[in-house]
Amino acid sequence: MVQSLATLAGTALTAIMVIVGSAEAQVPSPQPLAPTSDFSKICSPAPKPFLTRDWSQWDKSQPVIDPEEMYDAAIAYAEGSASLKRDPVTAKRLLEDLSDRSWAGRGRAHYRLGKLLLEPVAGPVDPERAATHLATASSMLNLDASVLLAELHEQGRIGRASLAEAERLLRAASTAGHVDGLIALARLQRSGRLGTAPQAGTSDLITLALQSLHGDLSRGRCSALYRIGLILSDESLVPGGLQEAIKWFEAGARQGDTNADLALAEIYLQERVKATPDRFIRHLERAAEGGRPRAMTLLGERLMLGGKAPKDVPKGIAWLERAGLNADPEAYKLLSRHYRGEFGAAPDLPKAADALLKASRLPSHSTSILVGLARLYAIGVSGQPDVKAALTYYRQAADRGDVGALTDMAKLLLSHPQEGSPETPLRLLKEAAARNHPEAMGVLAELYACSTIVPPDASQARAWLDRAAEMGHVRSILAVASQNAADQGSAHKSAAALLRAAERDDRESMVLLAHAFRSGLGVKQDSQAADRWRGAALAPGEGRSRALLLLARRILSGEEGNRDDGAAKALLEQAAQEGEPGAQFELGRLLIGHRGDRAHLLQGLQLLQAAAASGNAAAMLALSEAPADLLSSTGRTAQDWKRAAAEAGNVRAAIALASSAKEAGDAARWLSRAETLPVCGARDMVELAQAYHKVTGPQHPERARYWMEKALSNLNSGPKDPAALFAAGRAMIDGVGGMADKEAAINQIKLSADAGRPDAMRYLGRGYISGQFGEQSMQMAVEWLSKALRSGDGSVAADLSRLAAMPGSEGTAAIAVLKESAESGLAPAMREYGRSLQLGLGMAPQPDIGASWLRKAAEAGDTAAMKELSRAYASGYGVELSASASTEWLQRAARAGDAEAMQGLSLAMTLGFGTDVDPIAAQEWLKTAEGATRK
Repeated sequence: MVQSLATLAGTALTAIMVIVGSAEAQVPSPQPLAPTSDFSKICSPAPKPFLTRDWSQWDKSQPVIDPEEMYDAAIAYAEGSASLKRDPVTAKRLLEDLSDRSWAGRGRAHYRLGKLLLEPVAGPVDPERAATHLATASSMLNLDASVLLAELHEQGRIGRASLAEAERLLRAASTAGHVDGLIALARLQRSGRLGTAPQAGTSDLITLALQSLHGDLSRGRCSALYRIGLILSDESLVPGGLQEAIKWFEAGARQGDTNADLALAEIYLQERVKATPDRFIRHLERAAEGGRPRAMTLLGERLMLGGKAPKDVPKGIAWLERAGLNADPEAYKLLSRHYRGEFGAAPDLPKAADALLKASRLPSHSTSILVGLARLYAIGVSGQPDVKAALTYYRQAADRGDVGALTDMAKLLLSHPQEGSPETPLRLLKEAAARNHPEAMGVLAELYACSTIVPPDASQARAWLDRAAEMGHVRSILAVASQNAADQGSAHKSAAALLRAAERDDRESMVLLAHAFRSGLGVKQDSQAADRWRGAALAPGEGRSRALLLLARRILSGEEGNRDDGAAKALLEQAAQEGEPGAQFELGRLLIGHRGDRAHLLQGLQLLQAAAASGNAAAMLALSEAPADLLSSTGRTAQDWKRAAAEAGNVRAAIALASSAKEAGDAARWLSRAETLPVCGARDMVELAQAYHKVTGPQHPERARYWMEKALSNLNSGPKDPAALFAAGRAMIDGVGGMADKEAAINQIKLSADAGRPDAMRYLGRGYISGQFGEQSMQMAVEWLSKALRSGDGSVAADLSRLAAMPGSEGTAAIAVLKESAESGLAPAMREYGRSLQLGLGMAPQPDIGASWLRKAAEAGDTAAMKELSRAYASGYGVELSASASTEWLQRAARAGDAEAMQGLSLAMTLGFGTDVDPIAAQEWLKTAEGATRK
């Protein structure tokens, strides 16, 4: 009877014969052993090293009486424990001495040293040196070394890698019954790299390994429980064996094996099997308390996030600090994220930098640590940017092979040209591009299209743009696609570039490829392929947070169908939780933009601060536009944040500072700053022209005209950005740059309105009412204001209400669109339609029906409607006369932040109108109203 390996491990292993060693005959296990057995009766506790000295202080001048004790100390420092902090540097030092020393365990020392040289935690990985030590250990018949050396050959990580040598080493280890050798040989056979291997033969290797481990169990070696679970949990070895593996891991955990606890926690974390949060945390805590640094880091992260565990930030910090002391740089990275404000705490940049500095002192620190430090110093750990320190850390990362650091250095120098020579950024970008860094190619395309460091060169810009797109650079792919929107050949080319990038595991390309398959853009429409690529983009793993961010941005922009703020918010929350700075910015902006309850506003503010702490200049600018009462908690004013954004290279911030400057010298300084930055968008060009038009100074009219002409040229030859069209039209009406062509200006604004800009529609409608464009036209006014209202612009409802009072077709049309929008649920339209019914604007008065519409608007949160309803109850117009109802609606408007309602409520409390007389509360509301009015 053929049985599955999973069943064999669980039940059949309880009755099979086990190999107990070459010197012994095969005998039946004295008792059947299953994962539910009571192993406490047979398990021998793992011996604890008895150390007579502090080996971390040992140097070669001190005698070594017992090499075995020295070896035990090296292993203890390499792995860490509940009583001894992991110290891979000490472990390596001890093993290097032991591998040169003549003693019986020299082969073991060579093996452990070789293994340590392959672990990043011990410093730069050195496969060649590791292979030398492993080969020496293998020649001394150390089978562990043979298996690890075979892995280096199989993976091609050493100079003379040979698959045949890997097979030879594994067969030798397997022949000797070495469990890891048997499993590694089975994996190699299953890979197909050795040709076609009989499935039964491979299964026999796995069975033999499980039998051998079962034999170890019968002899009291309970570390075998964890190893059995490890084999069964590997889907490539034992398909469907995970549930059985969990039973063996749990058996190991019951015997105090913290490796088993950690394995279970990771299975539950990856959701390979569902588990309750307390079960997941219980195993993770056991592993952490048992000295497993990875468990400490995972536990700290979970406690910080509060996802699969109750949120407990102080406890999370304590575990992360403990993991850091056990040489885990990832723990310090998480601490730095916490102090940057990513998990909801107020940012503390000095502590964020300190955490990364501690990580940088560990031998295992990655270049991402150095890049993180560079970014912190670039934005200013203590308030002011330290560009020199940032460049130093970027250079260190680049010297260690981080190509992206070269691009980041170039970007920093572009933002701070005074810190280097003009040609340095270009040289760095070309060096990074030569090493196939797509972002560098994308930046080069932008520089040749528009910059202050190289003359514009359209052919160079296009060449770099195409090359970046070919390499899967998402921004460049989108730019190419937008430039050739109607060109099917370009669409095919873009789709092919996306497919290549997606097959290289670029998550953002997967998102765009999914959209291409769904829409049939450049590829044959295929909804299943679209679902498959989107699923791959959002699957757990490296790069997921960027995919979440891109998809959220596309949903917010309407590129994935109708805008859905709720769906975008959910994606952004996931990406922000994973530490994606761009997601923090978008989510923060979304929360603040909705101006909802204060808790959401504060959360949005914290997210924007966290993004700003990662160097996001757009986040700094967004903070400058946040409500003043929120900004006080950041320790900076709106101007401070705007200055930080301008210094970080945001041209819009520099232009805004120039426009708002009270002193001519300050205005000139910020205009000069703006001129040193790339002004590439037509909207930015218009705003810079407006700043020159507003600020008095030599040659300012000429510069205003220069930037207006450049903006109009950009709009005529490039993409018709609706926001830029609107800005250009308004600037022309104001005569910026001496341009006074009103007809051309109106055409620009109409193009913007036709492209869906409600503010352009509103501007046109009000302009036709006032006669700003040279003539009054109520018909045109109603037409454009109606379009704005249908686009969701509630601010025009009052304009239409006033037009409704006009006799004739214009008034009738205004009432019709108000009714239509009110019935669709737009609160301002409900309010104004209700007022029109109450007052009889364009129709016979219907006070009761009008009041019912006011109530609907008020219940939808419209504060103006609340005040209207309050007045209706105070006079009994359309509703019953009720002082208490009047004051109740006034109070609701006051609580929603309306200053006029606060003043009215204060008066009601003073007089006792609809409420008890309460002079203290009345004074409080009056003070609040004064504060709200000042803001």
